[in-house]
Amino acid sequence: MSKIFGITIGAMIVGFGAIIVISQVTKPKDSTLIGTLYPDQGGSHISQGQARVTYNSDLASSGPHFSSSVAPTGWGVYSVELSPEIYLHNEEHGGVIIAYSPKLLSSDNIAKLKALVLAPNSNPNFTPRKVIVMPKASTTYAVQLASWRYTLNLDSYNEATIIKFFNDHAGKSPEPLGAPVDPPIDRSSNA
Repeated sequence: MSKIFGITIGAMIVGFGAIIVISQVTKPKDSTLIGTLYPDQGGSHISQGQARVTYNSDLASSGPHFSSSVAPTGWGVYSVELSPEIYLHNEEHGGVIIAYSPKLLSSDNIAKLKALVLAPNSNPNFTPRKVIVMPKASTTYAVQLASWRYTLNLDSYNEATIIKFFNDHAGKSPEPLGAPVDPPIDRSSNA
C-alpha cells in the first residue's frame, strides 16, 4: 500500500508542477507597458543608397536599417533629425528614441527634455544610458518615443510618462548588449 501511496503522491506533485509551468507559459504578457505595439518588421541590415524603406510606425520601431559601418550612432542629444535607417540600429541594441517637434514643444520644455537625459540629470533618480533625443520637423506631436516595436505619442512634455516608457522598454530588443552603454552626450555641435 505504501508503494502505491508514494506513486500517487509523486504523480500529484508532477501534475501540480506541470500546471504551474503551463500557467506561467500561457500567462498574458504584462499589460502595464505603455505605448503601441507594432508587428516586427525584422532587423536586416541594408547599405546606404538602397531604396528607402516604408515602416509600419512613426517613429520607426523595427525594420531594415544601416549596417555597423554607419550605425548605431552615439547615444545623446542631436540638433538634427536622424533617419530611421540610422536610429533603428540603436533601437535594435536596446535604445529609446525621443523625438520632439521644434514647433509644438516650447524652448523651455526642449531644455527640460535635454536636461532629463544629459548629465548631470535634472532628475537624479533617472540616469538613462541608451537614449537619443532629436528634433523631428514633420511630427504632429510635441514628443514621440520609440523602442523596438513600441511607440508612444505625447501632445505635451510629460516627464513621468517619458521615464515610464524608457523604463518599460529600454533594453528589450533583439540585441540589447550590442552597443556600448556610454552615457548620452550633447552631440548637437557635431551632428
